[in-house]
Amino acid sequence: MNENDDRKNLRKARNLFLLSLLTGALTGLTASLYRWGLNGVNRLRERFFEAYGLRNPLMMLLILAVFIAVGQLLGLIGLAFPKISGSGIPQVKGVLLRTISYARWKRELFFKFVTGILGIGCGLSLGREGPSVQLGSYVGYGVTKLFGQDETEERHLVTCGAGAGLAGAFGAPLAGVMFSLEELHRVITPKLLISTFIGAVAADFIGRRFFGMQTAFNITARYPTAINPFFHFGIMIVFAVIAAWFGKLFTRTLTRFQDGFRYINLTRRVKISIVMTTSFLLCLALPEVAGGGHALVESLEGTRESLIFLVFLFAVKFLFTAMSYSTGFAGGIFLPMLVLGAILGKIYAIVLIRFLGLGPEHIPHFIVLGMAAFFVAVVRAPLTGTVLILEMTGTFDHLLALALVAAISYYVTEQLRLAPVYDILYERMGKDRKHAAKGGATS
Repeated sequence: MNENDDRKNLRKARNLFLLSLLTGALTGLTASLYRWGLNGVNRLRERFFEAYGLRNPLMMLLILAVFIAVGQLLGLIGLAFPKISGSGIPQVKGVLLRTISYARWKRELFFKFVTGILGIGCGLSLGREGPSVQLGSYVGYGVTKLFGQDETEERHLVTCGAGAGLAGAFGAPLAGVMFSLEELHRVITPKLLISTFIGAVAADFIGRRFFGMQTAFNITARYPTAINPFFHFGIMIVFAVIAAWFGKLFTRTLTRFQDGFRYINLTRRVKISIVMTTSFLLCLALPEVAGGGHALVESLEGTRESLIFLVFLFAVKFLFTAMSYSTGFAGGIFLPMLVLGAILGKIYAIVLIRFLGLGPEHIPHFIVLGMAAFFVAVVRAPLTGTVLILEMTGTFDHLLALALVAAISYYVTEQLRLAPVYDILYERMGKDRKHAAKGGATS
């Protein structure tokens, strides 16, 4: 009897791992095509604005009309398919908690893919990672249904697909695993760990066939050694505290903008038109803040902006990200958060250089630390934040420094008594009535 049970369990585990491999590979393909599409529409947008700009007002009016028309289309699709709104990570939590269902997963996967490309392509300050996570969860859910798996395997494969989505979006398989376990599932079992790891590695393998072996961010950062280590630890701790406060401000601003978009006494069409017009004007006047901001992070290391301009850039990106997310259009806040953290890190480094006489090598150093500290302050996932930045930058000599700022940022934000952003967004999200009563642990 026990031997038969062991064989049955072994067979189920083997099937789960094979399906995890399939989920990871399909998610890697989906996330890579999504990233490729985003790169294409971003280049197309930049070429149009560079080619015409203020020199051709009629063409600019035509582009503005296209932006507004796309916004209206996204608004209509969002009303028809509310589960594809925003980053998608709260929805994945809802599936794992059994408070929402992916009953229309095929159509939702398609529209999440298309609307994400269109919205970010029109310059909205949103990232690719949240949609990639949800796209992966759709793939995992679809594999579950196609192969007739039970509820436990469904949760494993949805988690596997979500982690694979993050791995495929950023080329960060370990961060995909950590995010799935630390943020989404929060209950670690050997089967879950192995299935998620298989899926993340498979997605990363597929993604690197599209985009090569280089790290996500091309930043040359070295750990500063010509500085007193105790003083260095001190300035890093101060920076983590600052990042934590700005992380709290970002979370509060995000929810305030959501409330404003929902309750301001204007029609939904007018509000969407205002947001899309703002996006058009920023694409024209300050293109650095348009889109997710990947290129902006890489440019911060070498450019020599004034301190005032960096503060202005941070403020505009900060507010425009909150405005973009308030629409409910498909797009995440992962990448914009990393951008904000990088800008904050450069501002802090310039202040140190100007007033304490530190060397310029601290600029890329604090850019890297800023991404981790700000991410952890908002998401409250210190292990994911540390591993993510390590994998995205390849700067493994920053491990101790990243762990330090992540831990301090986490602790300070905990003391500020603000819930993690995805928990807040999940609570504000609509639930399926027939599933809400079944909500429970994700074990």
